[in-house]
Amino acid sequence: MKQSTKYLKIFCNLAWALAVLLTLIFLVPRLLVFFMPFVVGFILSLIANPLVRFFESRMKIKRKYGTMLLIILVIGAVVLLCYGLVMALAVGFRGFMEYLPTMSANAEIEIMAAIESIEKTIQKIPALSDFNVDQMQATVTDMLSGLVVGEDAVTITAISGFAKSLPNMLVSAIMGFLATYFFIADRDRLTEMLTRNIPKSFQEKTMQMYGHILKAVGGYFKAQFKIMGVIYVVITIGLMLLRVNYAWLIGFGIAFLDMLPLFGTGTVLWPWAVIKFFSGSYATALGMVVLYVVALLVHQLIQPKLIGSSVGMNTFATLFFMYIGYQASGVFGMIVAIPVGMLLINFYQAGAFDTVLWCLREIINDFNEFRKIR
Repeated sequence: MKQSTKYLKIFCNLAWALAVLLTLIFLVPRLLVFFMPFVVGFILSLIANPLVRFFESRMKIKRKYGTMLLIILVIGAVVLLCYGLVMALAVGFRGFMEYLPTMSANAEIEIMAAIESIEKTIQKIPALSDFNVDQMQATVTDMLSGLVVGEDAVTITAISGFAKSLPNMLVSAIMGFLATYFFIADRDRLTEMLTRNIPKSFQEKTMQMYGHILKAVGGYFKAQFKIMGVIYVVITIGLMLLRVNYAWLIGFGIAFLDMLPLFGTGTVLWPWAVIKFFSGSYATALGMVVLYVVALLVHQLIQPKLIGSSVGMNTFATLFFMYIGYQASGVFGMIVAIPVGMLLINFYQAGAFDTVLWCLREIINDFNEFRKIR
């Protein structure tokens, strides 16, 4: 290969890789948001297609009629489920918001008692005599007061925002169900059209990457939601035994934190236990510690079985991707960073980056050869 031809190939490959990278970062997310009803419809069609195929093969129902029947059944089930969940959440959330000032006042009393206990302990230690406990007490009081004062404004803002977005949500839902119907009913025709117009090599690479996506990202999130469900049951039962009000709602928040990397149940349970201990509620503090230990043991026991080898990343790589995700999009970025990292590692192992790496190695080798002085 001529040197000029080689570098022309290298330039084309690197330019193509850069274009793909920029497209994935800047264009694809906007397109997904813009065409979200069709994206949801496509995902729902993948889930519903096996059942439609069953209607078609076993019950001899034509595909378009089976699709319509299935969508009607799904809409009915979703409406009933959403109605029940919304009613249950509305009742529970209303009661929780009414109880919030009382909970805040109780928390303030317990925290003040804990701070007084800590102040008495600090006074006995000469090295900590300059520690400003009053400032910490004022900060806690302001924070709890702001929580109680701002709850009505937050609730009104959330309700008004939901009301404004309701028409768009309704249109998006209708478009999503229509897209689901056409994706299922015209599946064969759409597949044939794509097969006829897309190069075979691109189809093979796309199907290979699609398999890696399902294995890595799908398996990870599926396992994480299962773990979250188990931890939610454990935490909720423990809080109910400790007679904590609205244990089902607080348990959900703690279970969600447990799903986030670097957080865990101890993010809430340990400070809660410390406050209970210094405020004199020793039994409750001990119960919080026991609940944390039980939740930690359950998490460690079920995590290897549910996740297995789907993560495919060592601890340093996990920490590295989590930090990048947090810098990019905060907590949401931390959640997405691990499956994205898994995806990149799977693509690397599948050889998706071999051409780019070859180009970079050739540039580095030629540069090193060029700068040598013989």
